[in-house]
Parts: sequence; C-alpha cells; structure tokens
Amino acid sequence: MLQVVDEIDDAIGALRQCSLGLAAEFGLVVAGGLGMGAIGAAIAAGAEVSLICSAAIVLSLAAALKIHQSHPSGQPASGRRGQPPQL
Repeated sequence: MLQVVDEIDDAIGALRQCSLGLAAEFGLVVAGGLGMGAIGAAIAAGAEVSLICSAAIVLSLAAALKIHQSHPSGQPASGRRGQPPQL
C-alpha cells in the first residue's frame, strides 16, 4: 500500500514540475512578444536608432541563450546513441 501512495506522489510531483516548466515557457514567449512590441512602439514613436538597435540586440541575445540552453553541451537534440533526448 505504501508503494502505491509513493507512486501517486511521484506522479503528482512530475505533473507539478511539468506545469511549472510550461508556465515558464509561456512566460518567455510573452516576454519576447512584449519586447518586440516595445521595439515596434519605439520605432513608431521615433526613438533614437541606437536605442532601438540596443533593444534588438538584447532581445536576440536572450533568444540565442534560450536556444543554446535547450541543447546542452553542444549535443544534437536527439541525444547520444542509446539515450532518449533530453527535455
């Protein structure tokens, strides 16, 4: 009986971890969209070109770091032979 309760607790913990990760990913998408919207608003308002370029560079660096984080150690997304892909 204790094993069953432990397995249920593990399943609930895994679902909680998944929901937190999913919320973080949605947050990144929203933040990226807001950043692009802010750059568009700055262009429409006639802000300085250097400020607009700085904002675009920061946004692209954040995207590059996120992409690099999703592929640890420079390995391909499929993982090494005999191992499942890392999520």
